[in-house]
Amino acid sequence: MRLFHQDTEAWEVVDSKAVEPIPVYSEDELQGMQVTRVYSTTMHRTYMFDMKHAADLPSAVVFARSKLLQEAAEKEYNIFISEGWSVTHLRKGKDHRVEVRYTARPASVSSKDIPTRDPPFLAILGKSD
Repeated sequence: MRLFHQDTEAWEVVDSKAVEPIPVYSEDELQGMQVTRVYSTTMHRTYMFDMKHAADLPSAVVFARSKLLQEAAEKEYNIFISEGWSVTHLRKGKDHRVEVRYTARPASVSSKDIPTRDPPFLAILGKSD
């Protein structure tokens, strides 16, 4: 029996950026929103996306945040009080792939008027077209 090694090209790391989890709201804002409970741990999820353009990196982070917020909503949490993320941009030939790891601490607030925020420091990835 003869085994053949497939000549496959590996994914090359093009760029990697990270933002450590930081508070999203000030103490005054949290008091105004009336926090009723905070999740006992931080939630982490990793998402992989095949991309056409590197300019889509901010969109991938925003999408990862919305997916994690949906998961938190299933546990009856409606905001993140701290958030962070990391993005690794990979390339193989003309193909681009992005790994987004999103980290957040969910909480539940009774306020109906919840200010929406973009992920922190999203501008370091450049503009999305």
